[in-house]
Amino acid sequence: MTRVVVVDDHPIFRKGLIALLRANDVEIAGEAADGLEALAVVAETLPDVVLMDISMPELGGIEATERIVTEHRGVRVVVVTLFDDEATVTAVLRAGASAYVTKQASPEQILAAISAAASGALLIGAGVPRPVAGVRDRPPELAGLTARERAIADLLSRGLSNPVIAERLFLSPKTVANYVSIVIFKLGAADRVEAARLIRAQRNA
Repeated sequence: MTRVVVVDDHPIFRKGLIALLRANDVEIAGEAADGLEALAVVAETLPDVVLMDISMPELGGIEATERIVTEHRGVRVVVVTLFDDEATVTAVLRAGASAYVTKQASPEQILAAISAAASGALLIGAGVPRPVAGVRDRPPELAGLTARERAIADLLSRGLSNPVIAERLFLSPKTVANYVSIVIFKLGAADRVEAARLIRAQRNA
């Protein structure tokens, strides 16, 4: 079971997230109302994932994220915020976050972000602008993809749609869409068409 710490300075939203996670069999390791408190709770509980707000008193979420992933290498951070501008997304990913979703995201998207982060994948939620390529210094190589991502990439390079890929791999279309976003980001591509071209080029190199 994934253990999560929820960090948000708005009690109602924080309690709402906690209720959502518990209803979906996610263990709550702790909660915090600001970045400084988050550092202490994470150090004490060593969760798998931290759900992190950005704008908070004492210490903001970006700084807290950078310190958490530096001091606790096995802990992943999922940012859940109102901000959806490219500059903020870029800053968050540079700080080391594994996923970025907005507070308007559906419960399914938030749960998917936690799952992706816990498995070591990168997820940028729907409607969130794509940051500049290479912001996390990921090399645009197929070797940088997980086995599942390589399977998705192979079918993507053949021009198959998400529903067809989902049928081939016995996954849901939503899961495939998340993986496609991860593959596109890791390859530093602008969209799925460019990603497919890069995959074919690397395969033939």
